[in-house]
Amino acid sequence: MPHCLWIWGHHLRHPIKHLQILWSLKSSDFSRSPPGRLAEIIDTAWRLVETRGWANVSMRTLAAELNIKAPSLYKHVKTREDIAAHIATKAFIQLGQSLHEHCESVEDLLAEYRSMARENPNIYRLLTSSEFPRELLPEGLETWAGTPFYLVTGHDPIKGQALWAFAHGMAILEIDARFAGPNNGSPADGVWEIGARAFDTQVFDQG
Repeated sequence: MPHCLWIWGHHLRHPIKHLQILWSLKSSDFSRSPPGRLAEIIDTAWRLVETRGWANVSMRTLAAELNIKAPSLYKHVKTREDIAAHIATKAFIQLGQSLHEHCESVEDLLAEYRSMARENPNIYRLLTSSEFPRELLPEGLETWAGTPFYLVTGHDPIKGQALWAFAHGMAILEIDARFAGPNNGSPADGVWEIGARAFDTQVFDQG
């Protein structure tokens, strides 16, 4: 999630008080209830991304799936990037909620992050891509979603980013099948386990 890391790093330079406000928020604080037709467009686009990947979802493809003409979409969204931002907003809310519920330990947090990426690989790829301007997301959403990494590492922003970098790198390698087969390195399960133990016992005990 290079762009999330960059933005997260930007926000982590804010005062700690700002982070305290963010981690006290809930997913409902970022939820935007789109009007009926827009909600249908977003849900349909989400399904198409899940099955085809964002690169294969055009305005024409989406319109055909909705049984309307492409120009009709522009009554509800300005650009294709707006649709990506709506999908990413929904995904960040889901991811953030799940991570906030599983940040009692590094192991639990990594397991949940891994699960979310594996269950929705194409959504995860869009979420972590540069396919849309990040300023289209609700303010503070990305940072709120990543705050569990900060919380589980003793409120240390550098260690939190290091843990997230491990999680994201592992997630991308796994959903891209880089661990599959006898010639592609160690089994993914073992690497996740070693990483969780390393962050739990070595990195953080050193202060």
